Amino acid sequence: MLPGMSAAHVAKRHQIALNVLYYWRKVYRDIVNADLTAPPEASAGANEIADLKLQVRNLERLLGQRTLEVAILKEKLGIAGSEVELDE
Repeated sequence: MLPGMSAAHVAKRHQIALNVLYYWRKVYRDIVNADLTAPPEASAGANEIADLKLQVRNLERLLGQRTLEVAILKEKLGIAGSEVELDE
């Protein structure tokens, strides 16, 4: 855009809608003002939370499997409740 040229003229010249031109200009200004070298903090925190939730889900599943295995073993050994007597 040359100084003094209206946005409407530029949009008409390039056959785009005026609001698209304004949107592109806003996005370009945001990119120019952004620090692209810094890691995105918000998404890093969100990724860490998602990873921790997945880890909790996997650990809960593993705990459920182990609890079921213990119950089956107790049943096969004829051990009632959680009291286990060991002969030494």
